[in-house]
Amino acid sequence: MRNNTQKIFECLIKGSFLSVDSTDFETKHLYDDVEENFSDYEAYFKEIGFQLEMGDGYFYFSRMGESKLQMDKKLQGLAQWVDILDFLKTYDIAFSVGYQFREAQISERISVDVELRDKARKLFQKQKTNYDVVRKLAEELQNKGFAELVSEQEGTYKVTSAFRYVEEMVNIITIYNEEDIPEV
Repeated sequence: MRNNTQKIFECLIKGSFLSVDSTDFETKHLYDDVEENFSDYEAYFKEIGFQLEMGDGYFYFSRMGESKLQMDKKLQGLAQWVDILDFLKTYDIAFSVGYQFREAQISERISVDVELRDKARKLFQKQKTNYDVVRKLAEELQNKGFAELVSEQEGTYKVTSAFRYVEEMVNIITIYNEEDIPEV
């Protein structure tokens, strides 16, 4: 177990996820190790102030005893992911775990779909072109471990199990907000 501890920590400390369906051999190996030794890793990371969390096919860190400032920062980050998920589901309602996409396809679709173009412009306002927005989006998905590049030549990505985390968080927010709306 301990020979992978540093690699697991370095991956998860960045806010990334380890997914069961990763196509990257090392990531898959780390996932398998955590799955087999979850209680050992959980106890080890807890000692240094990190909570190892398990989702449906993924692992991630949460921080114990976060300050209000840290929580606010997390909520702002989550708000960005709400917008990203809205964009992706507008692009294709089936966009979820196992889905494969190409940057070029999304860029082309933005060019012909006004609603998608409006949402894309709001996602990454510093990006000038549709392709730049999609490139930044793919980079964000990849950095978090929500998608992996499966064909560099074709620019094809596969959505990993860790993407469920975003879907579940947005679902919780949606349910919470619907409960706050008074009935007429």
